[in-house]
This record gives sequence, C-alpha cells and structure tokens, in this order.
Amino acid sequence: MPNSDTTFEEFQSRKDAYQKLWDSLVNEDGPLIHGIYGMAGVGKTRMMEQFWEDAIKKKIFKKAVRVNVGSENVEKTKLQEQIAGLLDCNLASEVMERRASQLENSLRNGDKILLILDDVWRDIHLDNIIGTPFDNGSSSSKGSKILFTSRKKEVCLHNNCKNFIEVQTLSPDEALYLFKKTVGSADSNNPLPDESLVKEVCDKCGQLPLLIHAVGKALKGKPHYWWKDAHDQLKKGKFEEITDVDPQVYIGIKLSIDYLQNDDAKSCLFLCSMFPEDANIDMKMLIQLATGSQLIPSGESRVLAMVDYLKKSSLLLDSRDNAETKVHDIIRDVARSIAFTDSKYAFLQVTCSSRYLPSQANNSTRRFLRLDVETDVDFGEHQVFPDLHTLWLQSNYHPWWGQSNRPQQFSGGFYSMFVNLSCLMLQSVDISSKHFSLQPLGNLGTLSLLECEISNTDARLFPKSLESLCIYECKLPEPLDVENLECLRKLEIQGRRAVLVRENVISSLSSLEELHVSHGFVHSYYEYHMEPIVKEISKLTRLTSLHFEFYEDNTFQGTDISFNIDRYNIFVGQRPHEYSRYDQHWEVPLTRSIELMGNHSKPWEGLIVSAEQVVLCYSNVDASSIFNDHKGAFDDLKILNIYICDNMGHLARISRDGIQDSVQSATCFSKLSILKISRCSKLKYLFCNNIAKTLVQLQELSVDHYTSDKIITLNRVSTVHLEGLPKFKNIFYGATYECYMPALKDVKIVGCGLSVLFTCSVFRVFQLQKLHVSHCESLEHIVEEVGGDVTCDRIVTLSQLATITLEKLPKLRSFFHNANYEFHMPVMKKVKLLECGLSNALFTRSVFRNLKQMEELSVCDCELLEGIFEDAKAGDTLDTSDKIITLNRVSTVHLEGLPKFKNMFYGATYECYMPALKDVRIVGCGLSVLFTFSVFRGFQQLENLHVSNCESLEHIVEEAGGDEISEMNSKTIKSSKLSSVTLESLPNLKSFSGAVSYVFDMSKLQNFRLINCPRIDNSSSSKINTSLVCVTSDWCNTAKSPNFNLHIFLIIS
Repeated sequence: MPNSDTTFEEFQSRKDAYQKLWDSLVNEDGPLIHGIYGMAGVGKTRMMEQFWEDAIKKKIFKKAVRVNVGSENVEKTKLQEQIAGLLDCNLASEVMERRASQLENSLRNGDKILLILDDVWRDIHLDNIIGTPFDNGSSSSKGSKILFTSRKKEVCLHNNCKNFIEVQTLSPDEALYLFKKTVGSADSNNPLPDESLVKEVCDKCGQLPLLIHAVGKALKGKPHYWWKDAHDQLKKGKFEEITDVDPQVYIGIKLSIDYLQNDDAKSCLFLCSMFPEDANIDMKMLIQLATGSQLIPSGESRVLAMVDYLKKSSLLLDSRDNAETKVHDIIRDVARSIAFTDSKYAFLQVTCSSRYLPSQANNSTRRFLRLDVETDVDFGEHQVFPDLHTLWLQSNYHPWWGQSNRPQQFSGGFYSMFVNLSCLMLQSVDISSKHFSLQPLGNLGTLSLLECEISNTDARLFPKSLESLCIYECKLPEPLDVENLECLRKLEIQGRRAVLVRENVISSLSSLEELHVSHGFVHSYYEYHMEPIVKEISKLTRLTSLHFEFYEDNTFQGTDISFNIDRYNIFVGQRPHEYSRYDQHWEVPLTRSIELMGNHSKPWEGLIVSAEQVVLCYSNVDASSIFNDHKGAFDDLKILNIYICDNMGHLARISRDGIQDSVQSATCFSKLSILKISRCSKLKYLFCNNIAKTLVQLQELSVDHYTSDKIITLNRVSTVHLEGLPKFKNIFYGATYECYMPALKDVKIVGCGLSVLFTCSVFRVFQLQKLHVSHCESLEHIVEEVGGDVTCDRIVTLSQLATITLEKLPKLRSFFHNANYEFHMPVMKKVKLLECGLSNALFTRSVFRNLKQMEELSVCDCELLEGIFEDAKAGDTLDTSDKIITLNRVSTVHLEGLPKFKNMFYGATYECYMPALKDVRIVGCGLSVLFTFSVFRGFQQLENLHVSNCESLEHIVEEAGGDEISEMNSKTIKSSKLSSVTLESLPNLKSFSGAVSYVFDMSKLQNFRLINCPRIDNSSSSKINTSLVCVTSDWCNTAKSPNFNLHIFLIIS
C-alpha cells in the first residue's frame, strides 16, 4: 500500500478526472495503458497513490507495484530489477531481451496487477523492458493495467497511453481550504495572522497542493513576522530561502525547465516570465519580443509552436482568450531566477523608484532588461550596457491620467547606454515631446509602443532602420507620419479608431510584408473614399499579410479586389467614427477571414471564395452565385456565420448542367466545421444533395429562428443545436433519406415542430454523450422505426450516452424502449424527465439493471407513468440474480407528480439496492409502500428523506409480500447518516414501519417533520432510536426533546 504523509482530499474540481480514470482502470475491456500528467507539485503522485489504495482495498487488482522512473536516463536493467523484485520474479539471465521475456510471462500468467511507473520524463520503450503485454496499449494481459505519472502530456502519448487525465491546480477556494487545514485552527499555540495575510500567502502558493502543504506546515504555530517573511520570499520567488520549506518544490520546477528539449522553448518561457505577475500574455507582444530580440529568430510560427509545447509541458497555462497565455506564478518566479543567473540569457529586471537608475556590477553583461520606472529617470553618463539587445521599459507614470501636464523625461546617457539596442518596447510612457527621437539608436530594428502618449511626435520619432513597428492602444499624432520607412517589413496598429494618414504614405512603405491595422487607414475623418486606400495597398507588391477595416462607400466602383496576399482578416462595413463601435481583434496566427456588413459584397468575391472564415451580416450576398461563378470556391472554408440575410434562399446548389463537374462538387465546403445561421427569413434549405455529401468535416451546426419547413441534412456532425423552429419537421431523416452522423456527441432540440426525432438505424450509429429535448409539443417518439426498416437489433447499446434531459414533451410516448428495441446505456449518469407523456414503465428490467453508472434520477409531472420498469408477469420465471438489482452509484432519486407510479425500490419479483443513495424526494406518487426492510437497510449513505402528498402511501418501510427476497438476520436497521426526515400530507400513512419487531437506529437524525398525517398509529410502529432531535408537527410546536413518543410514533432515547 502507498505510504503518504498527506490525506487524499477529494476536491470537486478533480472529481470528474479521478472518476474518468478510475472507470477506465477498473474496466477489464478498457485500455491497458493510462496516464496522469500535470505540473510539478500539483498532486499527480498523491492521486496515483489514492488509485493504488482504492484498487487494492476494493480488490480490483491482486497486487499493485510502483517503480519510480525519474528524470535521469533510464537504465533499463535496473528498471527490470525493480519490477522483478516487486513481482517476486527471479531474473536468471543477464540478457535484456530474455529478462523482458521473463517479466512478460510473469505479467501474463500471474494475477491481475497494477503496474505504476512514477515520474516518467520520456519514452521508455516498455517493450524492451517488460516484453509486449503493454507495448501498444491494447493487447491482452488478463486485466492487468499500467499507470504512468508524468509532467508532460507528450510523454503519455509517446508511451502509448490510451487514456490519460490532467491534474490541474486547485480552485482558489479549495486552495484556501487546504491551506487553512494544513496550518490548523488558531489558538494560543497557533496564533494566526489576519485573514488577508493568510490569503495572500496562500495565493502565492499558486494553488499547488505540494507548496500549500510545505508552506502551511512551515508556518504552523509561527508568529506574525514569519508569515510576513514567507510572503515576501514567495513574492520574490526565492523558495529555497524560506525557513523549513522543502527546496524540492523549487528544484522540481527548475528540473522541468532544465529538461526542455530546446533553447527556443526556454527562451519563450523566460520571456513569459518577464511579464507581470498573473498577467494575460498577449501573443502579439510575445511574438514581438521573441523575434525582435532574436531569441527566437525563426518567426511567429516557431513562437506559437513553443507556446503550445510549453502548455503541454505544464509550464504555461491556457487563458480564456485563445490569443493569450498565462504563466503560473511559481513557474514564472523560478524561470526568472534561471534567466537572471544564466549568463547565456543574462536577463535582468530593475524597478527604479527614484530618479537615478540603480548601478549594478554586472550591468555590462546584461542582454535583456526589463526596466520599471515610476518617475523621471536620469540614466547617468557612465553606465553602459554594451551587450544589451532588448530593452522593455514600462512606466507607472501616467501624465494623461491627471498626474502631470508634461511628458516623462529621460535625461543623461540614454542613447550611449543602449547604443547596440536592436529591440525596444516602451509601455505606458509619455514621449509626446516634438523633439523626442529614437533615430540615434541606429541598430534598432524592432520598436513596440504600448499604451504610450505619442500624439505630439512626428516622423523624427522613428529610426530609419526599423523593420518592425507595432503600436498598441496609443494616443497617435494626426496624421501619423511613417512615410519613407523604406526598411519597414511589418506595421501593426491596434486601437479604437481608424488611423489618419496622408495620401501616398501607405504606398511609400515599399518593403512592407505585413500590414495589420485593426480599424484601417483614412485620409479624412469627415469624408471617406475606399478607392484610394485600395489602390495604395495594391501597390505594396511584397505584402503577404493584411488585417484591415474598410468602411462603407457607395461610390466605390471596384469590381474585384484581389490583393496578392496569403493571409488576411478583413472587415467591410459601417462608416468611420471617431471611436469605432466595432472592436476588431485578430487571432494569432492570422488566417484568411472576411466579414461583410451591409450590401457591398461584389468587389470582395475574390477574397470570399478563398477564405477560411466568412461572416455575413445584413448582406445581400448571393453565396450560391459566388459558388457557381468561381472554380474552387469555398474549398478552404472552415467557419461560416450568417446573420439576418433576408434575401438568401439557400447557400449553395449545383445547376443541372453543372452536376457533372465532380471536382467542384467533391471539394466545396469539404473543410467546413462550423455553420451558424440566424434570422434568415427566406431560407428554404442549406445545400442541395450533391453538396451536402461533401460536408464530412462539419462539427457544429446552429440554426435559429428559421421559418421554413424543409432542410437537407448533414453528415458527421458532432454538435446539433436547433431552437425556436416551430415549423421544423425533420433533420435526421425524411421520406427519402436518413442522415448518419457517427461523430454526433451533443444534441439539443428546443421548441421544434418534429413528431419523431430519429429512426433506430440512424440513432444507433451516434457517439452521443448528451441529449436534451424540450418544449416540442408535437414530439411523440424520440426514436421510431420508419419506412419498413427492420434492420435494427433488439438491443441497441449507446456506449457513451451519459446525460438525458426530456422536458415539456406532452405527447411523448416512449424513449428507452418499445416493442421493437431497448437501449442499454452503460455510462448513463443523469436522467431528468419533466412533464412528459410517457406511459407504462420507464425502463425494461434489463435496461434498468444495466444503469451501473447512474448517479441521479429525476422524474417529475409525468402523470401517465406507472413505474420504473414493468414487473415480471404471472408465469414468468426469474433467476435469483434477476431479483436483486444493485445500482452502486445512484446518489439522488427525485420522483414528483406521478399519481400512477406504483413501484421504484421494490416490486413483486425484485428489490433495488442503492448503497450510495443520499437524497430521496418522493412527492405526489401513487406508491403504497416505499421500501422493504432489506432495501432500506442498504441505504447506509442516506442523508435526507422527503415524502409528501402521496395519498395511497401507508408505510415508509414494510416487509415485502410473499417470500422475502433477502433474509433479515438482524432486527436492528442502522441509518447512520440520516439527518433529516420529512413526512407531510400523507393522509393514509399508518406508520414509518408497521413491523413492531424491528428497531431503526438513526443516531445522526437532527430534524424530523411530521405534518398532516392524521392516521399515524404509534402502537403499531417500529421503534426508532435517535439522539436529540428537532421535531416539527401539527401536534406540537417545533422543539428539541429527548422524548416525543407521547405525540408521535417516534421514540427518542
């Protein structure tokens, strides 16, 4: 068994990941090789140890063996010896292949084994170490499994892991809970500081359990100044200097960085570490720093590849915005310390809070400097940074915020100090003096200005040597003068309005390759003409990438704009305002995207046909005409969004004469993955049949407020969302077709006019995980055989369906089974039904007993439903095994408004055991008895029991009629976790249990509510033992008492 110094905490944020891996590990038919990955200190090993412990306790495996592989080069013979020793296998040979064969035989022929390989850093070639039982992740080994832990997802993939999970950091609330638990409660021996400091120290632990435990234990019982010092040290990233904190945390993170496979990845991480704490790192800024500093000279694609690699290595984090990333505070601080001390990188960060730049002995060797200044700076006359190639200067001095009415001053030897500078980034700096110039920096090739005040500068600001100029959210001069920057290859401007320039300035940038101006250029804010702008851009013969906004111009006579560009993001529409209402941001990397707002599509057809993303809004564009007039149209289209295009009748169709053009029909829309259509009132159908067949990549379809009654359906969709379509009659099948979607995972149908959703043959091929159908008044069947289809087997297994929600379907008559078929759903977790017309029984016996993963069942206001499943009929023969149904994971049962509902937990020939059941709510049902004694005895996790408005109910617990299915050896029934019982408006309830020979032990019962149950007979009730309990009834006021036997049937002892 594992030996851990920490108790495993089942945090809600990790519950699903744990359950996913557990389900796969214990499934003998599931994958053989599994993995857990995540950053250092996140809790991978502890989760692995819990898997180990649970698997042995529950006898899933006969033995679990763990080998620590480590980060060093794997010595295969030593690894073989460790595994052999744990397997009690004597390796007689010294030849590696023979030893591997011996271990393979031991694994194949022995008991079920869980082999754990901890802290794996690379592909370890298992077939060379233990033979072939695990080499491809799918061969048979008699139920044995292998489990990796690693810091990298790639390692799991390289070692053939077929199922793996990422252990992520805790949520802030979970981290604070764990930190406080580790530190302990405040008392005379453990004087905790104020709550804010406790939280600040906890926050600095980065929600990493390992650091939380280490820091919490170190601070337990320590005075306030210890806490303050720990906070300061954590803030500086010097973990090794915190008293009593295990330096292994620091070392582990450093090792993760040291073991990165290439210098570009390290450089990328070190650059990310120079951003402020908890910053969302804009990919455009990172690319500018990386390429401008020549730390990653290969360009944008290489930087993006390194970011992706670092994310997979758990050293960078995803952000909510795809154009951003984040770095964990701990990773950032460790990376900084390495970048500062490694002479190869020679990074430095200096905060200058006084007028004078601090002098440091090693300034002369620094190559990258981030300088944070808070006032005017005198750079002195004698400091020199001869090796410095990159300066990132950020000011906290904001004169336009009312602090001052003068620009920031940089006096002294600014230019002589940074004479060899090639990359300069200025952030939040006021350099609006007309005489300020960067031209003395003769080697400067990359300049980035972020949130700077440059409105009073002129052309003298920019050095003639510039190759890349990026301006983000700055106050610009009007007009902006960038004329004759003959070396400029990249110009990028992101702001809130169009940029005013003089005529012929754009065309003067003869070397320009990338022009990215989010709101475009204008020659005047008062009168806009598109044609001269288009002509100037057309003269940029080297241009390959364009991000630009053009404005509405009804006088423009261009017929076909065709810039010679590989990548573009173009918006056309509305008029230029001083501050644009449309905030254009571009993704990195830039692809081919065009958005048209209004009726001016004709000149842009050449770009529409080759685009990867097209957005049409209030447009009269004729997509079908574009398709027929341009060969290769829409071949690369991946995303298509259409909003309020009222003249569009269809997207694309091939004329009768054009059907023979097989190349055109085979490639158009073949890459389309997302299609969204909204409020297109005249749309009759999307595609003709020939084109619909090409939609093999479609993953998401969304159509709303569509009033037609006919649609040609689509293939291989993973998501279908249809809402507010009252005339919508079919999608998955019609009189002459059936639409097969083998990748379909998520279906949501709301407010549609369908009467039948699927045929059985269509439904059975789905990979459906989630089904939601609601507010469809005409729907009679979710699945029904049509057109004489007799190919559907009786048993249909939906192997991935986990959630079903059916609401407000008054005509629905069946779903889970009918005369022709029944569905088996082995991973179903949640079933929710509300106001459905279902009658008879909800499931068949075989369907119900196979709901092994079921966690929650809620059935409400289905007035015709008679039971959970149909009980055996007279003359039916059942095996003993068929009479006991056990659903180990059901925790919640909610039944309400089911007046004909006669059975749930037992019937004439069965009893249903739910050992994990916690919450039972039965309201308005037709049951006469709720549980048998044997069933109720099995509810060891039951916490809440609510029963009300059941007119026929006579007993909560009663002996089953006829022969008892389960022999009762004890007359005491313990409900050790039951804390709340409500019995209300039960006019025929005679007792909790009518068997006076039984005793119910409810030691944790706290609240008992008995209202409007007039027929309660205390003399015929079982005895119920509780502790002090709060009783509410219409016979007495709410009170706590040790004995209410005089008032109700409950006996308190």
